[in-house]
Amino acid sequence: MQKNYYLLTIIFLLFLSSCTDKNVQLPKIDLKGIPQIHNHSSIWVFYEIKNQDTIAVVNKNNKIMNTNWIFNIDKRLTMEKVFPILTELQINKNKPSMHKKEGSLNYFSYADISSNHISVLNFNPTAFIFTSEEYQNILVNTPNIKTVELEIKNDYLILNKEKINAVQLLQKIKKLKLNDTLNSLKIFLRYNENTTYQSYLKTKAFLNKIDIQIDSTEYIYSLK
Repeated sequence: MQKNYYLLTIIFLLFLSSCTDKNVQLPKIDLKGIPQIHNHSSIWVFYEIKNQDTIAVVNKNNKIMNTNWIFNIDKRLTMEKVFPILTELQINKNKPSMHKKEGSLNYFSYADISSNHISVLNFNPTAFIFTSEEYQNILVNTPNIKTVELEIKNDYLILNKEKINAVQLLQKIKKLKLNDTLNSLKIFLRYNENTTYQSYLKTKAFLNKIDIQIDSTEYIYSLK
């Protein structure tokens, strides 16, 4: 059965579980994304505090293998809490199954504040690494490609050691491409474990508007 992801009807994403109302505060991004997805099922990742610790609570009861998956993740969670969930669910979806439908994709949902609608963004297969050695090894093993390091902070970005915002990112990348037409450009994302999902997804949404290769590996480093 196909479902349409009609965005006007879900401005407030509410989920009823065990007679208790839970809600997901989606990232707010001033950018238009994909307005409608057919044949989808939803995965909910809630923000909760338990014993003075923030935890991510996953509800994937509505997940259907042969559909597109939409990840509704609370913006207050840090990437330390989010990446294990994304890793697990990617592995789960890639398992051989007679019910698996080829070509089904994953998406992130967010609130598009420019239109007061909910939009979605492609979630491409992503691997996470956690040591500087692994990260440096990737950087030096990219022949014929000019690497662009982009670090995500909660209030700003650092592009090749220059502090910028998300809007400036588009202009800076275009300038880099114009200044070096001989080499292909590739962006490598890095961020610390306390980076919020809001900051992470906002950056991914803006990068999605740029015609540039983004490495499928992301470096998460610890502040400890």
